[in-house]
Amino acid sequence: MLLFSVLFFMSIPIHIFTNGDTITNNPLYQIYLLIIIISYYSWFWIKHNQTLGMKSWKTFLVNDNNDVNITFYQCILRILFALLGGHLFLLFNKRSLQDIVSKTKIIKN
Repeated sequence: MLLFSVLFFMSIPIHIFTNGDTITNNPLYQIYLLIIIISYYSWFWIKHNQTLGMKSWKTFLVNDNNDVNITFYQCILRILFALLGGHLFLLFNKRSLQDIVSKTKIIKN
């Protein structure tokens, strides 16, 4: 819900200045939204090791060796594989595909 709110409010200036014409079928607008999504998750994961949603569940994102320093590259891998449906890997495995590829894991505090 918080990410949706961020995307909504970041889209308001674009909608106002273009009368909504840029939003429909515009790859630049979609790239703009993707940059916002990557920035949102990366900032929370790198600075706090959790998003606000993860905070309510008392979970943290750490490296496979329980190191709390997550890199930007790991964030990018997690986001891209999550967008491609990497969480469906949980049907066959105990870890999601984005966790395996980015060498991270989510732990419960």
